[in-house]
Amino acid sequence: MGRCGDEVRDALVRQWEAIAAAVATVDLEIASRVRGWRNREVVAHLCLQPALLRRFAAAASMRDAVVDVAANLAGTRSLAGLIDASAREAAEAGRVDFARAVEDALPSLRAADLSATVVTMQGPIRLVDYLITRCVEAVVHGSDLIDPVSPDRVAQAITARALLEVLAVRAPHLVREARQLRLPVWIDVATGRRPGSGSLAVAVPVMT
Repeated sequence: MGRCGDEVRDALVRQWEAIAAAVATVDLEIASRVRGWRNREVVAHLCLQPALLRRFAAAASMRDAVVDVAANLAGTRSLAGLIDASAREAAEAGRVDFARAVEDALPSLRAADLSATVVTMQGPIRLVDYLITRCVEAVVHGSDLIDPVSPDRVAQAITARALLEVLAVRAPHLVREARQLRLPVWIDVATGRRPGSGSLAVAVPVMT
């Protein structure tokens, strides 16, 4: 895989490692920025991400991908109920050791052929594109923790670009306006963590 894929993989690893270090110091029982979730549910949800990556990578193939980054991110809205239930179940079961989840996933991630295709609940997607969506998850939910995790700058930039891709499908005429926002502001607006203003208000959030 080329430089772009390696950049995404490395950024995701750094973001995961930053979250792993931060989780050891957060109070899991206090409310997070996600409505109805404590830090515990956020961490439990994050723990699922490396585990899923290991499972998907083990079954990777060279079949054609039919889902791209924008479709994957936009599709999370339809899975909101399942995501919420899974996070609550994992939190109740105490599956909140994010550092261990990352450690277990890193060998598979580092060895993976990023040009391969993995099959997620939303369909076949190129592994490099799936890693971009995991960057989005890690940056957004790292910031949902109280206290928030300062995002890796490359992972943050990858996240902002990916969310612009979703906006470009929904409202291409607003991409220029969104680009004028600072990256953390755009990410918050795009994911409903803060309200949009002006013309953007009717087109956001682009994912939840």
